[in-house]
Amino acid sequence: MFLNFIGSGSALNTALGNNSAFIKEGSSILFIDCGSTTFSRIQSLNILDSIKEIYVLITHRHPDHISSLGDLIFYAHYIQKADINVLTPDEENVSKLLEYMGVQRELYHLTKLTKEYKLKNSDFEMNITALSVQHIAEMDCYGYTIRYKDIELFYSGDSKNIPDHVLERFEKQEINYIYQDVCSYDYPENPHMHFEKLCEVIQEKDRSRLFCMHYDEGFDKLKVSEMGFQLVDNMKE
Repeated sequence: MFLNFIGSGSALNTALGNNSAFIKEGSSILFIDCGSTTFSRIQSLNILDSIKEIYVLITHRHPDHISSLGDLIFYAHYIQKADINVLTPDEENVSKLLEYMGVQRELYHLTKLTKEYKLKNSDFEMNITALSVQHIAEMDCYGYTIRYKDIELFYSGDSKNIPDHVLERFEKQEINYIYQDVCSYDYPENPHMHFEKLCEVIQEKDRSRLFCMHYDEGFDKLKVSEMGFQLVDNMKE
C-alpha cells in the first residue's frame, strides 16, 4: 500500500478513526486531512518523531476531515518546532475556519492550490493536482492526484463518484492506484460512493489497484475482497 493510514472510518465510525493518510520521508511528512480523531492518533502512533516540515492537504471542511487541524498546528509550532503548511484550493474558507478556532495566521503557512503544485524540499519531490469532486452541493470538495517516485495515485476525499477522466487514465494505467471513499448505504442523494456503483465502473482487471477507504459501520470488508478490491488498514500502535 502506497499510503499509510492513521484512520479509515467514516465520520461516525469512530472505532476506526476518521479517514486520514500520510506519506513520510526523512524529516518531512504530508498528511491528507486532519479530522476530529486524527491528531490524537498521530500522537499515539508517534508519527511526528524527528519531523521538521509538515504539510497538510485538505479535501474539504467537514469535521471528520479538518476538525483537529488547529491542534496539529499548535503542536507543530509550540512543541514540535516544525514548519507547517496547509495546502487547499479552498484557501479563504479554511483560513476563516482556523481563525474561528482561534488559530493565529502567523502560526502556519497557507498555500492556495490553483493548478499542479510541486512540493519539493530536501526529502520530497511530488506533484499534487486538485480535482473538484461531487460530495455535497453546499461545499467545494476536492480529490487529488499525487505523483511521487514514478507512482501516480488518485485520492478521492469524500466523493459520490470517480471523475471520468480519472477512470480513463486509471484504465490506461497512467494512474497506478485509486483510493476511493466507499459506502454500504444506498439512498437518493448519497454523498458517498455506494459499493455496488464502484463495482459497475471498475473493470475486474483493474480492481486490485483500487483501495477502498472511509468505511461506515455496516461495511462488508469480506465482500470487498471477494470482488477483487483492496482494503486500507490503520497503522498499529
